[in-house]
Amino acid sequence: MKIFIDAGHNFSGADTGAVANGIREQDITFLIADKLKSLLISFGHEVFMSRNNLEDNVGSTLSDSLNTRVNLANRYGTEFFISIHCNAFNGEASGTETLIFSFNSKAYEYAKRIQNAITQKLSTKDRGVKERKDLAVLKKTLMPAVLIETAFIDNLYDAELLKRQDDFAEAIFEGITGSKYMAEVSETDGLVAEFSKRGIITDKKLWLSKFAEDKNAYFLAKKVLDYMKRRGI
Repeated sequence: MKIFIDAGHNFSGADTGAVANGIREQDITFLIADKLKSLLISFGHEVFMSRNNLEDNVGSTLSDSLNTRVNLANRYGTEFFISIHCNAFNGEASGTETLIFSFNSKAYEYAKRIQNAITQKLSTKDRGVKERKDLAVLKKTLMPAVLIETAFIDNLYDAELLKRQDDFAEAIFEGITGSKYMAEVSETDGLVAEFSKRGIITDKKLWLSKFAEDKNAYFLAKKVLDYMKRRGI
């Protein structure tokens, strides 16, 4: 799948994010996006980014920033758009919410999975999936689009959670793909089936369980399989 990841806000200048508790929204969003990109690429997805580096800025005004993100995603013909943000409300609120343009859309299914994965993995307050018809990145994109408010940067408890960027990325990956970050492995598709066809493994259930428990074993096996395919083995 072709996926566009929008790390919310710019590093500096126009359209920068919220700042609180010693951290900046634009830094957190990029670090989560960059980790998510690596996970998705590792599992065969094609990924495009609005910000390819931490210090990147997208546009010199707020309007230009938002329109550029939308135009890039539309131009690349991506199949899914995800914008990553942090929330803020005078330190009085907490939790995760996922925003979409309409409940009557494919984006709603993605949003529910992402929302559930984040709240379960990080134990954030579940603020639910909400419609927002006023957000440019949701109403102008041509593909299913979601905007994640990961947690409240100005809430002390949530701010500590925002330091766990790997966990946020893994939860979002799970929500997008519908599987744990370890792999999409089944009897008929994936590494287990490929190695079984080659006679390398005989106990499918054992290896399905092993790959589910050990992501490093999965990554290593995937590299081995890629090498075998390139060599026609």
